[in-house]
Amino acid sequence: MQEDKKRTTPPGESSGARRRRNRKKAAARPAQKGEKVGAAAEVTPASAAQTEETAPSTAAQQAVLDTETAVPTQEVPQKEEVTAPQHDTAQAESEPVPETVPAGAEETATTAEKAAETAEEEPVLTAEQPADTEAAAQHETVAAEENTEEEKVLEEESPAEEPETANAPSDSEMPAAEQPEDNEPQGQDTEEKTEATTEETLEKETAEADAAEKSEPEEPSSEKSAETVPAEEAETVQEEATEQQDDQSEESDADETEADEEELLPEEDEKRLSDLTRTVQLSVEQIMAQVSDETAAPENVEDSETEEADETDEETDGLVDQMRNGLSGMAKWLLLVVFFVLVIACCGVAWLYRNATPDMLPQITASFDGQTLEPTAYKWKVPVIGNVFKRTYADTFSSTALPLPETVDQVSPDFEISPSGYRCEVTVTDANDAVVFEGNTDSFSEFQFTANGTYTAKLVVHSDASSVPGDATVTGSETWLFSFTVGVRPSMRLSSTSVSQGSVIAISVGDTLDGSAPTLETQLENAGFYKANTGWVCYLPIPWNEPTGTQKVTVTAGGCTETLEFTVEAAEWEYKDYYSQSQRVSPYIGANDLPTAVEKLLTESEADIAWTGSNFVQPFLNTLDVKLGYGTTEYVGRSYSERDSNTGAGGRTATNTVLTTKSGELLIAPANGTVLLAKDLGGDYGYTLVIDHGAGVKSIFYNLQKIDVKVGESLKQGQTIATCGSTTVAEMRIGTVPIDPLQVWRGQCNALKYY
Repeated sequence: MQEDKKRTTPPGESSGARRRRNRKKAAARPAQKGEKVGAAAEVTPASAAQTEETAPSTAAQQAVLDTETAVPTQEVPQKEEVTAPQHDTAQAESEPVPETVPAGAEETATTAEKAAETAEEEPVLTAEQPADTEAAAQHETVAAEENTEEEKVLEEESPAEEPETANAPSDSEMPAAEQPEDNEPQGQDTEEKTEATTEETLEKETAEADAAEKSEPEEPSSEKSAETVPAEEAETVQEEATEQQDDQSEESDADETEADEEELLPEEDEKRLSDLTRTVQLSVEQIMAQVSDETAAPENVEDSETEEADETDEETDGLVDQMRNGLSGMAKWLLLVVFFVLVIACCGVAWLYRNATPDMLPQITASFDGQTLEPTAYKWKVPVIGNVFKRTYADTFSSTALPLPETVDQVSPDFEISPSGYRCEVTVTDANDAVVFEGNTDSFSEFQFTANGTYTAKLVVHSDASSVPGDATVTGSETWLFSFTVGVRPSMRLSSTSVSQGSVIAISVGDTLDGSAPTLETQLENAGFYKANTGWVCYLPIPWNEPTGTQKVTVTAGGCTETLEFTVEAAEWEYKDYYSQSQRVSPYIGANDLPTAVEKLLTESEADIAWTGSNFVQPFLNTLDVKLGYGTTEYVGRSYSERDSNTGAGGRTATNTVLTTKSGELLIAPANGTVLLAKDLGGDYGYTLVIDHGAGVKSIFYNLQKIDVKVGESLKQGQTIATCGSTTVAEMRIGTVPIDPLQVWRGQCNALKYY
């Protein structure tokens, strides 16, 4: 081909003219590239498949072009030039590129890598910028640089050059095409191949120009961009490839025209033309590479982010697995340690449990009313490991109450617990299972049984846990269930074992369980029992004429009955003998001569004993002048023998005391009491005053001159109650039986001191 150009080059045309002509062509190429690239973007599936097959060889050619463009080369006369734009896909497959690496290939590859890096740093064409303008500017710049390099080459290049070889694959990861090795110098064979290639190119250029829009671009980078870049960028790349083909066609037409007019171009011009072609191809490839890198950059970023996320997940999973394995191992070790500790602890607990023997149980004794109680059940917990774990001892000896052998004869029996300090609970029920008491032993000491009978008691002694922290004590309870009979016998006694006629004997009875008054069975008249300070009391009057001897009385109190005996002794009574009836003392009021108003009052009496603590005193302030004493009998007309033996009939005995008093003498109350009657009854009775001292004891005064108190008035001992006349009759009765008032006033009646 070089020989043909030499033959067609005008003889007068200089290298400068050729450069100017080439510049004009380069300026016209961008407009054509825009149209052809669009046509090249329409790639059919069949052409895409063919392009993929030719990609390796084309990549190898691109690597060679990159190397030659980046480094100023020397003239190689025998170099075989293979360019992608000048041949279709079938020719690229049939004409392999030699793979022989010439000397300095490593330096050339390094230079190509630097040129690729420089191309990547250049600004990338965007969709908004006009593709034609920018491409034209870039080609002008490249053409200027090439012209400068060509001038330098003409001055410095040597006649000999090393054969051109294919470069190693670049960093863009494009597969290098396998080319046949050819390290021999190219001579005549090279020229023949060049001529053949030129002829084939001239034949196909016209057909390719007509079918540019239908044919597949031969530029490998165009096919690659159609697969990897977006639609807009692929159109730009294909336009550039089509433009390159048009340029090559125009150059071929120009070469043919010049071949007719000029001689063959010199070798320097042919080399420059070849370099210019390579430069254009390199520029297109750089633009396509930049667009491809920008398109692939987001995908690479996404892939790298995905890879980083996967790596992070893998690291996290690995860390979790390591932690899980570590925790699992630690858990197994801890379980083993816990197992051995539990075994040792169980052995220790078993030993301690075995040593918690019944000897450690509390020894408690209980008694009731002096009688020892037998336990019926217990439940104790002996500490094994402090207060946390205890051994229990429990047993029931009897489910029924154990009877006590002796009768309880106290109203308020007590419990005795030894040792003390335990918490005790007591429950007592009667024969009808009614609860009569429930509480502790302290409150039971104040309890009193209200009736005799059979009772059931339950005593429970508790041992509570200590309030001192860390103090392990035996806890639990022991139970005593027993039955007993309450037969409380109240005290019954007489004030004396003997009593004289006309006097009083007292019967004292202690408190009864039910609080009811005792009853008395006797032949003697009585007022019954009255409540006293220490139980009950009954004042039993002895009439002046009661036969002497032993008297029996039967007392019943609280379900208990007792017979008491005492002796009635004869009193030394006086008697008087008169010759006539007129000599007898007047007024006389006998035992059966009571006025009706007074007799009605004898059966009524205050329950309270009014003279307690003060007893009785003499109601008259002056010396007593007794005209007729209690128990004195007046006789009229007895014989001397009857007088000597104190026998005979017709006598009358005084049951009261007739006193000679001074008119206007004051009368005082002999003891505390209440006025029952203050009235003038007329006749021998005159002004009559009745005072109730309680317990059936009454004081009666007749024949008074004046009464100073009223009925119902409470009297105090020594209080003035009336004024006496010349004669006053004083009488005391217990119930309906009169007694000697002088003994009472003078304090000679001990029975009235029992209250």
